[in-house]
Amino acid sequence: MNSKYNQVTFEPSMNVLHRAATGGTDVLWDWQPMEIPRGTCIIKSLAGTIAGVDGAVGNGVDLNLYFATSLKGVAPASFGTVHAANSATITAAFRRNILGFMALDMSSVDDADSLKGYHVIGSRSATSGDGTSDGGFNEHTLLQAEEVSFAGNSTYAATTPGYQTIWVAAIATGAAFSFSTEVDLDDTGNVAADMTGASVQIDTQGTDPRIVFQPGDLIKGHTDGPTMEVVSVDSAVLMTVKNISAQIDDNEELLMQTPISLKFGLEY
Repeated sequence: MNSKYNQVTFEPSMNVLHRAATGGTDVLWDWQPMEIPRGTCIIKSLAGTIAGVDGAVGNGVDLNLYFATSLKGVAPASFGTVHAANSATITAAFRRNILGFMALDMSSVDDADSLKGYHVIGSRSATSGDGTSDGGFNEHTLLQAEEVSFAGNSTYAATTPGYQTIWVAAIATGAAFSFSTEVDLDDTGNVAADMTGASVQIDTQGTDPRIVFQPGDLIKGHTDGPTMEVVSVDSAVLMTVKNISAQIDDNEELLMQTPISLKFGLEY
């Protein structure tokens, strides 16, 4: 049984192309699945964080989030090429999948860079008694995935029992995003892959990693090859990581896999 309120965290995996600035109206990420408890719900609140650029402020610009469902058990067609502008041909292919969208006016919802290296998104309360809100996003978007039956069994296309899959995509709406860190490996011998879970200390150069990363962060190299998890951020030139999936080359920039984290407050 669902509680009246639920909070779901959505962290889209970002393409390494976001190391360079996007265009002002580029696709930020293609449709990615978000599992939420089954049943019809509305989005009541939005919170979260958006990483800055090179350990400093940046990316406090507007974006649109789009929500979709599968149709006859088929996920929506591609939202478009990441780091490129969309087209009418592309968007026509998922028109009937769309559930709604949410416009984030960052000048209204972020914390004015008070935490220095990243932005915090928060809901704002209504300013009048008429139920309108200055929250910087359109509340009350209704979410409900289609119910599909296979061999007599009902499913909402979710891997978690009791959940349904909503598809989420995003596009920039007038200004560029960049998720560069300029935290680069500083090791002429490179760093070999090690998936044993053992901690490996690496030397860095460029941006102080202490103002970019936190233990538990999942990061990747800008070649889109090596991935790893941050164990500790030890000094201005040292980090400890584990589960390095592939060799990290000297001067490879270390990027966040999920620089945007969104927490949706849902009412059922």
